[in-house]
Amino acid sequence: MWKRPTLDTKFQIDYDWWKAGGKDIRVAVRGQLCPDCQKRFPDHRNTEAVDWVDPETAEVVRADALLQCLRSECAKKPDYINQSTPLVTNVFRIFLRDGNQSLTPVELHRQIPWASAESLLRTLTSGTVYMGIRPAQLD
Repeated sequence: MWKRPTLDTKFQIDYDWWKAGGKDIRVAVRGQLCPDCQKRFPDHRNTEAVDWVDPETAEVVRADALLQCLRSECAKKPDYINQSTPLVTNVFRIFLRDGNQSLTPVELHRQIPWASAESLLRTLTSGTVYMGIRPAQLD
C-alpha cells in the first residue's frame, strides 16, 4: 500500500530505476568525480574493479573503481557537498559516498544544513524522480 512520504521516510538510490530507464549509473557516478579523478577515468567504461580494504573491519572486497575513487578522494574534499551544487546532486553524492545507506530528509538536512528537511522532502517527492532517488523499499 502506498503511503505519502514524510520527514521520517527513508530515501535511497533505486538502481532498478536506472536499469528500467536504460541508463548507466556509472555515467552519473563519473560525473560526480572531482576534475582530477575525471582525468584518471576518461569514461565510465574500461574501469577495473579494485581491491578495497574496509578501514573499520580490515576486510578486503572487490569494489567499483569509480565509486572507490569518489569515496576515498573526491568525497573528502571540502567542496564535495556545497551550496552551489544542485540540491538533488548533493543528495545523490551523499548516497554514493555512504554506500547508498537510506536516509530521511531530517538526516540529509544534517549534512546539507542550508536546505531544510521540509524542502528536501518537497524536492524528493515533487513527482519527478531525479537521479533515481526514491523512497527506500525497506523489508
